[in-house]
Amino acid sequence: MATPKPAPTVEEALHTTLDLEFEDAVAHVQLEHEYQGFETVALTRLDEYVAGVLDEEIRKTALIVVCHAEIARDALEIDPQLAGLLPCTTVVYEDDGVVHAYHASTTKAIRDLGCAPGDCGPAVEALVEQTGDVMGEVWANIEAHAENADSS
Repeated sequence: MATPKPAPTVEEALHTTLDLEFEDAVAHVQLEHEYQGFETVALTRLDEYVAGVLDEEIRKTALIVVCHAEIARDALEIDPQLAGLLPCTTVVYEDDGVVHAYHASTTKAIRDLGCAPGDCGPAVEALVEQTGDVMGEVWANIEAHAENADSS
């Protein structure tokens, strides 16, 4: 019997809406990553970048680029070329006045796209599980603390 193929990463993505002002949501999402051991590598306002380069306006969009030392170490132990798929990015964007946070797992993409050497299946699955555990905590806190912010 063939092993079932993993679900596509996009179907497993994390998404929530936040009842916060855009700038507050960006800071909130960034801090929740950092509380779980991620380091912010970059915070880029994509809308401001596009406006500056192309003189065009797009929806408010911020890229929060983070890296988790243990996840990075474990990915590099599987194959140093996987560093080309790191770090992780979460996007915060505003659409029709609603602020969204969205994250698709880089480690699931590594798995689903077959980017690691063929004999690394168990190590990649362990990496996916490890990342899922940490990002699950991040996401639970993003949602919980945003709800608490709404009621105060």
